[in-house]
Amino acid sequence: MSSTRVPFETFYREVFLPEHRHPVNVALHIGGTLAGLAWIPLALSAPGMWKLAVLLFPVVHGAPGILGHRLLERSADVGDARWRRKDHSPWLFIAANHRLTFERLLGVK
Repeated sequence: MSSTRVPFETFYREVFLPEHRHPVNVALHIGGTLAGLAWIPLALSAPGMWKLAVLLFPVVHGAPGILGHRLLERSADVGDARWRRKDHSPWLFIAANHRLTFERLLGVK
């Protein structure tokens, strides 16, 4: 993977936020993040279903954001599936998505 190494703050401000300007797309990202976080205790409380819960976690967590990019904030350069990008680590996108969620929920700009 050819990944650009930049500080997280730079990545968040210069790469992530410009790709997340549409308010409905941002709302879908927030909804997916919160659904994913709520999914964790649900998965842990269903001992017989934990394998299915683990398999479904990426769908619950990521599908709303993918839908937001597909319908509202498309980019010919990077496509809808941000996790497949090679220019930055997928972990930066995951961390940035969670930061965006909590900043918006707490009213931080």
